[in-house]
Amino acid sequence: MMKLQDYDRFYRADPDFFEFPERLADDAADRLSAVLREPPRGWERTEAGWWARLRPPGVRTAGQGWRIHVSVTLPQLERTAEIVREYCVHRGLACDLVRGVTAARALADVRADRLTSADLMVLHPADEAGLATALGDLAALLEPLPGPHVPGALRHGPGPLYVRYAAAEDRRCPAGGHPTAPGDEHDLVPALERPDGTLVPEDRRPVFRLPDWVALPEVLHADLEALLAPPRSPFPYLGVRAVSLTTGEGTYRATASDTDRPVLLHEARPHAGLDVRGDDAVTRLTRERALLERLADLDCVPDVVGRHVRAGHHFLAVEAPEGRTLAEAAAAAFPLSTEARARSEAADYAKWALDVADRVADALTALQRRGVRLGELDPEHIVLRPDGRVVLTRLRTATDLTDDRPPTVGEEGFTAPVGLRGAAAHSHLLDALRLWLLLPVPHRAPATLRVLTETVDELYPLPPDFGATLLSRLRRAAGPGDTDRADAPDDARALAAEQPDWPALRERLVAGLHAMATPERTDRLFPGTPFGPASLGGTSFGHGAAGVLYALHRVGAPVPGAYADWLADAATRDPDPRPGLYDGLHGVALTLDLLGHRDRALAVLERSRPLDARVVRPDLAGGQAGIALNLLRFAHVTHDTALHDAALRIADDLAALVLEGPPAPRTGTPAPYGLLHGPAGIALLFLHLYEDGGGARFLELADRALGFDIARCATGPDGALTLFDGTHHLPYLHGGSGGLAFPAAGAAAAPPRPGPRRHARRRAAHLPRPVRAQRRAAARPGRRRRRARRHGRPR
Repeated sequence: MMKLQDYDRFYRADPDFFEFPERLADDAADRLSAVLREPPRGWERTEAGWWARLRPPGVRTAGQGWRIHVSVTLPQLERTAEIVREYCVHRGLACDLVRGVTAARALADVRADRLTSADLMVLHPADEAGLATALGDLAALLEPLPGPHVPGALRHGPGPLYVRYAAAEDRRCPAGGHPTAPGDEHDLVPALERPDGTLVPEDRRPVFRLPDWVALPEVLHADLEALLAPPRSPFPYLGVRAVSLTTGEGTYRATASDTDRPVLLHEARPHAGLDVRGDDAVTRLTRERALLERLADLDCVPDVVGRHVRAGHHFLAVEAPEGRTLAEAAAAAFPLSTEARARSEAADYAKWALDVADRVADALTALQRRGVRLGELDPEHIVLRPDGRVVLTRLRTATDLTDDRPPTVGEEGFTAPVGLRGAAAHSHLLDALRLWLLLPVPHRAPATLRVLTETVDELYPLPPDFGATLLSRLRRAAGPGDTDRADAPDDARALAAEQPDWPALRERLVAGLHAMATPERTDRLFPGTPFGPASLGGTSFGHGAAGVLYALHRVGAPVPGAYADWLADAATRDPDPRPGLYDGLHGVALTLDLLGHRDRALAVLERSRPLDARVVRPDLAGGQAGIALNLLRFAHVTHDTALHDAALRIADDLAALVLEGPPAPRTGTPAPYGLLHGPAGIALLFLHLYEDGGGARFLELADRALGFDIARCATGPDGALTLFDGTHHLPYLHGGSGGLAFPAAGAAAAPPRPGPRRHARRRAAHLPRPVRAQRRAAARPGRRRRRARRHGRPR
């Protein structure tokens, strides 16, 4: 599952769309000479992401085995890469070299992938003897150079060498944990092969762990002993649990062991988490500590409890203020979830929001009087104490009042733009905070900002011209480059209109999709949203090209043949496809068939058939329910009884699962729920089989499966009935109560087939109460007509 920080790495390479960061443009001047120089005769050089791979002739790169990582700082990169390349060429060792300085900086960036942040150079020794030789030679060639720690690897000696046991480059298996648990995502991860031939996920946690069947080579014994040696003094904090982790940084909640005082621990790793000015996490944390100590007498900043260095990592312990973050408080009080709440609570909420903003302004004024300018004002870093006082919990973006540069770190939308000093920067941050409190909608386009400020005036009782004044100040602070273009289509206003011109909007949306299409690329046809830490674009119905082409088809827009060709070709060349409806080949086959490419659709479907049998997930998104639905559809359009029989076999398996009871939860997670991943999607399959003449048992099964999800619905604070996952009310389509409407409406409207009344009563008993009520309401007109006929009244 994607976490919020997983999206960060996709922001860097393109100003408008999510993009793989390794597509960030660089030029020959940026490339390392070790990469640019032609390899010796017979050697193969290829590029893969951030790295250039050098492979010697006649030597097959080992599959799984030991890897040597060389991690140095940017000033040492060029020289070190030359040494490593020459050594590998001389010894005939395969190696991977980061392609250039820009790539190395991107890998170490504060928003980069934590686990690959120090993967600058990797050597592939053929065996343990080669490992020992290479470690000895490189330790002599590379004096103790500084560099970031390689997460998950064992440091060899005091220098820049790290070692880990890694998977083969192209070997994958399903993610570990519970590969057969209902609702699990079929994520494929790097795999290690056990001695018995089974594949298990490679352990990529940021601590060194050796597979249980692999013995540690003699050359690494001293290194492991050094790693496991007890510290000179115990760490003075207990119950440490992570709040957030980024490249080079971490924040943890803990308790001081000597006072039982709750604290926040801010961690920084040397030479890691580089910002745009090249400062690492330790440099930023050191500045923040000095600033907190300088402002220690202010009650709007947390107290410093202590600072420590453990295993090279720097820790700053600060007071954990009692209270809720502003983000939590605003989410709990936000009134615009229903019209009823908006009518009764909007005025009080607006008053509270503006009062909180004024209290935050007082805190910023206190900083300003001490000569401090804050560059970011994130609601997650503002705590409201029970007595109403405000605490600014992070000062990592604080600088001198005269500094007009944008902050080097921070969340977009909550930072001061370039050119604003002191009070002007604080004024902009407060205006952005006021808008977020009233309408927490992300925005980048000036037109969207205008619509949002107009909307807050409509939704809240605010002072006259509040929104217009807010818009004027935010625009002025953003600078002339961010104002509306007079000739630009006003898409934001068109979408927000009381009666939108849907045909015109549809045409503009379709034109936009065509403008974004990139059929010349092999990895994606349209830009999209990442659906995994390393997943973007592709062919899938849920996140890739198939879904976009389906949408174009459904609105009657022409779909160029080149798009369909791209989809079919991409599905054919995928070396490791998934079979599912929303995440794999079944969704591609469905789309191609709807676009009129029956032969190519059947070819894709045929490729999926051997994979279908391996699917253990029962759900609609990538599991058995979605596969069976698609097989059922193709059985109808092709009159292929084998496809129909296959769908029925899957349905029988799902029936047994539903009769066992609600889906079981995974350890530490709630049971799967909703349309795409929960029982509601299975109910949809049973309803289709019932409508297909499959018998009353499928309607009973649909009722039962749907009941599992409806039983998890609860009435929220706003009075709405929503699916509840144990912590949050979920109104959403894919995984909330919105998605339950499809099978619930079908179950309620399904006419009962003729049969004994006791059978109908028994089936009705399985129905959840809301569905029973809906079905009774739907049946009343028919009952009234039957009574009228019995009593001789006209119908």
